[in-house]
Amino acid sequence: MRGSGKRRFAALSLTLLGSAALAAPACGTTRPITLTFYSSGDVNVHHLWASDLLPMYAKICSQVHIRLVFSTHGTADQLTLDRLAAAKQAGKPSGVDLWESGLLLEAGQSGLLRKLSPAAISNLKRVNPEVFASYGGYGVPYRGSSVVLAYNSNHIAHPPRTLSGLERWIQAHPGKFTYNPPNTGGSGDAFVQAVLEQFLQPAESKAFFTGYAPQLEAQWKPGWHELIKLGKDMYQGGFYPQGNVGVLQALGRGSIWMAPVWSDMSLSYLAQGLLPSSIKLEQLQPPFYGGSAYIGIPKDSAHPQAAEAFLNWLLTPGPQAVVVHQMHGYPGVEWKYVPSSVQRKFAAIAENYGVGFSPKFDADMAQKWSQKVAGSH
Repeated sequence: MRGSGKRRFAALSLTLLGSAALAAPACGTTRPITLTFYSSGDVNVHHLWASDLLPMYAKICSQVHIRLVFSTHGTADQLTLDRLAAAKQAGKPSGVDLWESGLLLEAGQSGLLRKLSPAAISNLKRVNPEVFASYGGYGVPYRGSSVVLAYNSNHIAHPPRTLSGLERWIQAHPGKFTYNPPNTGGSGDAFVQAVLEQFLQPAESKAFFTGYAPQLEAQWKPGWHELIKLGKDMYQGGFYPQGNVGVLQALGRGSIWMAPVWSDMSLSYLAQGLLPSSIKLEQLQPPFYGGSAYIGIPKDSAHPQAAEAFLNWLLTPGPQAVVVHQMHGYPGVEWKYVPSSVQRKFAAIAENYGVGFSPKFDADMAQKWSQKVAGSH
């Protein structure tokens, strides 16, 4: 970000900081302390914490110093999990007060994390209950992204709003749509799941998201039939690009006019000029699935009240708006709780997202897709 753009963001940050300060919760301590925060992700996540959110919090709660220990791409997440487990076994503190990781559910089920609730973190009431529950109550979702529908507005004036409408559009415009194989990226995975999900029996559909019962996969049969039927209308009569990036590149070249994409990746590509401005985004109804990044509190944290206070602050409008702007993603809270200016900017996708199949069902789905759909051409 250069020149006036950087100044505009600085002004935005100060405005948001002011609104957050007015509503900021107590800091959870009256004396100087240090919270050790283990986090992981790409470089943009490190920048979000080191350059934006942690400096913001320091201005509000000056007595709380947060020491960031960052693992690029999560390469040290397993080591952190082992650290927590070893500390529990030895009866000694791990030294970790906050942990952002995709391993929180596993850690929580192993008795290493505190159960979180709105009783201690009041702003959790602003979070979609299904999103919070998907990690067993062991983590606070502070940011997210969703699979959305991208389309080229130079060729499409009125994009479909529903999955059935999308399926009709694909058949009416052969060669102008595709998605990546579900085992190569979440955008294609979400599209395949959506097609299968529309045929599930309502009484048993919840099991696909919360458990694993392979015999229920018989309900996927009409969905596989639909995906096979749509195959001939894909780009080049059945070409599926490898990965989320491959789909975005096909959109950028104009090879296709429409595809499922991740919201954060596509917004980032648009901001960088890697996609033409004619590419627009929208969310179907019902929506494609999404995912969140979660932060938990180890049971042996020396400062649990201060850690809870930090997570509570993280769910207030100011930091949530910064998360959306900097990460090109979704807030951790429901959209209605972020500033109206942010809602307007992201109006096309400012919807709650769906929940994905459980990991074992998802793995089966990807394998069966390779056999039934890719193998049918």
